[in-house]
Amino acid sequence: MNRCILITGASGYLGRHLLLSASSRDWRIIACYHRTQPLLSSPNIRAMPMDIREPEAVRTVIRRARPDLILHTAISRQPTQFDAVIVRGSVHVARAAAEFGVGLIHLSSDIVFDGAAPTYDESATPHPEPQSGQPDPLSPHGRAKARAEHLVREIHPSPVIVRTSLIYGFEPLDHSTRWLVEGVQAGRKVTLFTDQIRRPIYAPDLATCLWELATLDFSGVIHLVGPIALSRYEFGLLLCQKLGLDPANIVAAPMPSDFIAPRCLDLSDSLARALLHNRPRSPYEVCLQN
Repeated sequence: MNRCILITGASGYLGRHLLLSASSRDWRIIACYHRTQPLLSSPNIRAMPMDIREPEAVRTVIRRARPDLILHTAISRQPTQFDAVIVRGSVHVARAAAEFGVGLIHLSSDIVFDGAAPTYDESATPHPEPQSGQPDPLSPHGRAKARAEHLVREIHPSPVIVRTSLIYGFEPLDHSTRWLVEGVQAGRKVTLFTDQIRRPIYAPDLATCLWELATLDFSGVIHLVGPIALSRYEFGLLLCQKLGLDPANIVAAPMPSDFIAPRCLDLSDSLARALLHNRPRSPYEVCLQN
């Protein structure tokens, strides 16, 4: 019998790319969503509503579907929902997965760190609560992701924790790229920081790496990020070139001292390079090559 994979947040940005790349895989896929039903790219994909904020709803779906693996990608961008969706929703998914003996790949983020270290490998442990006056991570979103990561590791016996970085793509545009495009097209000045460093990863490449990871007997933390670290300014110029936008209104500036965001989130990808055959492309490859 084919393996069954359940995806939470299947109508979200990453979920959509996972479904698009799922048609070539010999698996049954349960695409779970909250409000918007995802586009199904293959007859082996079945959509199913599930509100991860409701523990019994999660338990019922997982009990009925009995997947072999859960890819937990569901998130919320609404600060009022960070705790309900990111933290408690992840707890509900992890608890049901543990109860029914289901494998779990939990998507986390580089924003669980404060950016004080020059680089972070998989042994780095984020602190979900303030430590010595300065919280690590810095933002409410980052703290919610850190709490979720911590609780999932406590609840599930052998989860895979995937920390990733800026997820971008063009069909459709991701949230950050759409903000950049709208600003440039409207003629507004768009300030991008020269000292805010991330490892952008192309959404189709991340999806491909996650599908490969789903086939491996691996548990623990792994960083799936782009192969090079770039400033938001450098990355923005590449996006403009890819999309044929005039970068004249892009303003390069250092991050203000009172801006609450990490400066350098350079996640080491040495484990992923050793473990996976698939390689994410750099933004230079994605944006400058036809």
